[in-house]
Formats: sequence, C-alpha cells, structure tokens
Amino acid sequence: MVVGYAHAKIVTTLRASILLTLVAGNATLANDETPSERVGGESDLPIETMTVYGTSNPIPVFDYPGHVTVIDRNELEARAPSSMSDALRDVPGLEFRGGPRRTGELPAIRGLTGENVLVLLDGVRQNFISAHDGRFFVDPEVVGRAEVLRGGASALYGSGAVGGVLAIESVAASDLSDQPWGFRFRTGYHSVNDEALGSATAFARRGGFDGIASFGIRQSGNISLGSGVDLPSDDEIDTALIKGRQALTDELTLDLSWQRFGNKVIEPNNGQGTLGTGNDVLDREVDKDIDSHTYKAGLAYYPAGNDWLALDMTAYVSNTDVVEFDPTLPRTTVREIGTVGFNLRNASRIVLGRTDTTLTVGADWYRDEQTGLDNRTMDRRRNGVPNARSEFTGVFGQLETLIDTDIGRFLLIPGIRFDRFDNSPDTVSGGNNKDEAVSSRFSASFSPSSLGWLKLFGAYSEAFRAPSVNELYLSGVHFSIPHPVLFNPMRGSLVFASNNFTSNASLVPEQSVTFELGFGLDFSSVLTEGDRVQVKLSHFDTEADDLIGISVLSEPDPSCFVPPFFQPCTFGTTQSANINEAELSGWEAELSYQAASMYARLAFASIEGMDTTTGDDLGSLTPDRLALDIGTNLSEVDATLGLRLQIADDFKRRGASTDNIDGLTASGSFAIAGGVGVAEERDGYGVVDVYATWRPRIAEQRLRFDLGIDNVTDKNYERVYQGVSEPGRNYKLAVSWQLSP
Repeated sequence: MVVGYAHAKIVTTLRASILLTLVAGNATLANDETPSERVGGESDLPIETMTVYGTSNPIPVFDYPGHVTVIDRNELEARAPSSMSDALRDVPGLEFRGGPRRTGELPAIRGLTGENVLVLLDGVRQNFISAHDGRFFVDPEVVGRAEVLRGGASALYGSGAVGGVLAIESVAASDLSDQPWGFRFRTGYHSVNDEALGSATAFARRGGFDGIASFGIRQSGNISLGSGVDLPSDDEIDTALIKGRQALTDELTLDLSWQRFGNKVIEPNNGQGTLGTGNDVLDREVDKDIDSHTYKAGLAYYPAGNDWLALDMTAYVSNTDVVEFDPTLPRTTVREIGTVGFNLRNASRIVLGRTDTTLTVGADWYRDEQTGLDNRTMDRRRNGVPNARSEFTGVFGQLETLIDTDIGRFLLIPGIRFDRFDNSPDTVSGGNNKDEAVSSRFSASFSPSSLGWLKLFGAYSEAFRAPSVNELYLSGVHFSIPHPVLFNPMRGSLVFASNNFTSNASLVPEQSVTFELGFGLDFSSVLTEGDRVQVKLSHFDTEADDLIGISVLSEPDPSCFVPPFFQPCTFGTTQSANINEAELSGWEAELSYQAASMYARLAFASIEGMDTTTGDDLGSLTPDRLALDIGTNLSEVDATLGLRLQIADDFKRRGASTDNIDGLTASGSFAIAGGVGVAEERDGYGVVDVYATWRPRIAEQRLRFDLGIDNVTDKNYERVYQGVSEPGRNYKLAVSWQLSP
C-alpha cells in the first residue's frame, strides 16, 4: 500500500483545516438570503449567469475567484451545433483533440487531457476511457447548459479534476418555456457532412411536478474537409431523455432521470485516425456500436426555517460500451465501463457579525468496472483492455465566507477533501493498487469599497489523478522487431521478437499544484443606459509531479541467442511508470458586453508547458487563441444577427519527431540526434462564422429559425491535435416549432 502521497499533503492543508474549524465553531443562525444573493449583492441590472459547479453552491460567474464559463440553452440553439465540440469551441482554455469525427473527440483543459479532465453529466461521472474513442457521448440537442471550470478542483470532486471540470446539464422544461405544458419539434441540416436532425419533446410543469421527455435522431455522412478531401464517417445517432421532478412535500423533492445515447457508425478502427495512415488495421473501416446510458435518482430535503440543513442525496448508474466488428477477419471487440455511485452533501448557513458563511460538507462513493472482450483470442480477453475494478471513497468540507468591512468585501473559499481508492484486476497476477490522497483549495477575492467596479482574486489548489486500470494492468504485445541475426527458412521471413506489456501495481497518483492570480472589472451604463461590461483576466502556474508515462526496457532475452534459435524469445518489456514531471503556465481572459440592442463576447487563452524530465513541450498544448462573438438584436424584425471569429497564432511544439529520433534507449526514452527538435508545427489561421435567429412575431414566438454558415471562407486549417484539416464551409439550418397554451 502506497500512502506517502497522502501523508505529504497533510502539512500543506493544515491551515485550511484550522480555518474550517474556527469559523464553523463560532457559527450562529442566519437569515433567509440565498448564497447567490449574498455574494452577488443588490443590483438593478439583469440577473447574472450563475455557476453551480465552481463552488458546489450557486454563485455569479463574475464573483467566482477563478475562471468558469457557462453556455446556456439559447446559445446552444443559436449555434445549431453538431457535437459538443462545436458548442464549446470558443471557451478559453478548452480544446477538443482527436476530431473532427465526434466519436474520437477528447476534451483538454489548460493543456491537460484524458483522465485529468473530469466530465460530469447531470452531476454523474462519465469515466469511459479508450485509446482512440471519445471520453463521453452526448448529443447537444438534449443539453440545457454546460459549465467549464478551469483549474484544479480535486478539493471538491476528487480524482481526475486536475485540469478542470466539464459539467453538462440536460435540458429541463424551464429551459424551453414558462408555460404549464407544451410540445416541441425541431429539425435541422448541415451541408458539410450531409447531416439531418429530428427531435420531438414534450414537457409539463404543474403543481409540484416538472418533467420532460425528448427523443431524437441524427444521421450524417463523410465530412468534407477544408483541404477538399472527404473524411470517412457514417453516423446514425439516436438519443433519449426522460426526467422529472416531483415535490413530495413542501420540504422534500424527488428527482429521477434516464439518458441514452446510441450511435451506429462506420469508420476506421481508430476514430481519431486520419486518411491514409498506411496502417492496414487503423485505416480499415469497422462497424461500431456505441451505447451509453445514465440513470440518476435524487432526493433534496430543505426544511423551511432551518438554516443548518439543506441536504441533497444522489444515486446513479452510468454504463458505456463500444462494440466494434471488423468484417474482414471477422472480429468483434468490446470495451465496456460501468459506474455506480452515491453522493450526499449538506449546506449550512451561518452568520457571525459581519461574516456570512455557507459551510458545505459531503461524501461520495463510486465504483468503476471495465470489461474487455475479443472473440478471436483463446480466453476471449481483449489485449490492452484489462478486466478490472476501481473503487473510490471521498469526504470533503468547504466554506464560502463573505466578510463586509469598511475597506471592502472579502470572499474566502477554503476547502479540503480526503480520498481513498482501490484498484484491482479480476486475476491475482496484477496485484491491487491502493492509496490515499488529501487535496486542498483556497481561493479568495477582494472588492474595495472605493472601487466598486474592481475585483481582485487568487487561488491555490492541489489536485490528483489516480492511476487507471488501463495503466496499471497493461497486457499484450507492445511492438515486434526483427531478430538481429535469425532468419526462418521454413517461413521465408525474419524471426520477430516481441516487446510485451507488463502490469505495474506500484503506481502512485499524479499530483499537481496550481497558483492563479487575476482581476475582474464590472461596469454599467458604459455606452448606453443599462448596458454592462465585465472583464476577467488571470495568470496561472501549474507544477505536476509523478506523471504516468510509458517505460520501455528494450533488451532481448539471453535465450534468443542460444540454440535452438527458433525458440520463442522476447525483446524486453513495457510498463507504466511515474517517470515525468511538468510545468504549465498561461493567461486567460474573458470580456462580455450586454445591452438591449447588441452583445459581444471576447475570449483569449495562451498556454505554455514543458515536460521537465525530457525537456519536450507537452503534447496537449494549443496555440494562442482569440475568439470573438458579436451580434445585434433586431427587435423590429424579431431577429438576431451574429458573427463569430476565431484567430489562432502559429504553433510549434518542441520534442521528439520522426526526423530526429535516433532510437529507443534501454530506459525507454528516445535518443534524439542533435537534441530536441520540432515535433509538430501548424500555421496560424482565422475562421469566420455567421449566424442568425428569427422568431417571427406573427407566429407568436412558437416558430424559431436558426441558420448560419461555418467557415465562411472555406479555410483549409488544422488545429494542433488532429493532424487533419478541419471541416470546410458548412451551411446549416434548424427549425423549431413549439405548441403551448
């Protein structure tokens, strides 16, 4: 059992624990204000966008001492996205790698990707991980809002929230209408992949009930790239959402929901692959069947007049499996990951003089189980997909303390969490991997009384990511190379020796520490009466230790050179190991302008990162990017017109490239001729989109048209990750019709 990581963190989090104890111990009962009212203060301006996942309690996005971006339902419909990457393209610090096929896209936040980004669907962890398939499967048609929280968040969410959290909330009846019931039909088309969409939704809000049922289909074909080449892809997607909320009493509420995403797709074995890789296996098209289900049940108990008790309890089951059939062999492979979990949290409102506090405590437990199948192996096990389980238990506490003083308003948010996990394979050969982790976070902001438009903020956060079962229990052949001496005359070919994967149950968690400093500006009535300008800018530095990488021992067995020469021999082993350290730093900025007649959003992100063990740039970096979304509301014709612009700088990533690799060393690192070279290079680009929304008054707002043109100039450009051009010019149209009383 490895416990050094947890013990080392106790000293660094002691001050946060003391602060939690002192403030909670002097608590008194509070009044009936909500946390959002306290933090946001009184204002004649429109209600601000709120974040739920930033602090676990609702708080205005601008007041959060860090960076979180919220995309609401109206923005999603206006963009008429084909995938979640379309919907979230302009969020600073967020990038999707592995596209442009939707089945291979992986989110990256602040240069960290894979299991270092936590994905939540209605608060349920989406823990599906695959080498060449996507992280999660959600159709934007059933999404009500999305939040992107940047920076380490393990103090609230435990393992995996190192880069941040991508939280997706399904659509609710309140997102569609304020009427007591209704029906909604929506159809759409995208030209770039010949995509057709159709959905039907029914919703009701009566008494203490709020429910919705939605079903949709989406079909698309090959993707026309800006390079003029078609990327093979053939998707048939069907989605379903059924959820409801019932007030059992004035104090007790029950929530139930079920979501399904299914996709039957014909594409290359590697969904992230590009055209003409030269690998017969990766280029060969297979039939994929993706099936994902999420079940959730929740109880909320909010007794009236009791500021100590606001209890939420949730139980959930999530299951995703990908079945691939290769008709040329024939061969069927399966990767299935099931998650079952439970969490509870309670928020207590407490006041001490001019100090107003919300104390949140909670606990959660979840278990992942992975199954890999291959009908062409003797034992039907799939190489590289070990049958194994992971179990996590965590407890946490967090304070949101607002202090009003003569010099200004302070917001202090300390938090601390303890996690324990246990990984185990279904065979005794791998060995169990157990460990503990303590994560803390302290963030704060200050708004001076004399400068009400200014907010200063900073944050310190620790985060961790437990080793995955795929890293712990590697199996199968890594690569094969010709024997340096032997030739088999019977087969007429060289003798090949294999380098095999081996398990490593001694892996410890990846760890990171992030410091962030920034400021916000908030002005009203700048250009016209009642308008609002908000700006946030910050700089962050992250140090990551014990990063898990691949260690290759490429030494042949002595038996390979002993007669009889044709006996089996191996050329070393490969296993996961904690061998790397990294440093990342960057800038993020967001500006929003809102007025009755127009709006504008500007986002900028810049990030640098280096693997300090090898001197290479990190492989998940992005170029400096600037995104602008500007539009005008034409109330006289019931329409909105908008333009989106994304500009990316030139990009070079230093590291081992195919041009300067001299060979593998015995430790598994690459020997590079002449030192580190340019491993990846991209030209800068600028992409322009236009869009419009029309809700004709003559149809009593029941009819809505969303249309646009993506990549207006048919630009041939590449994002950093893909190694393939992005989609070319895309004409898109969506029509919605809603029937309500």
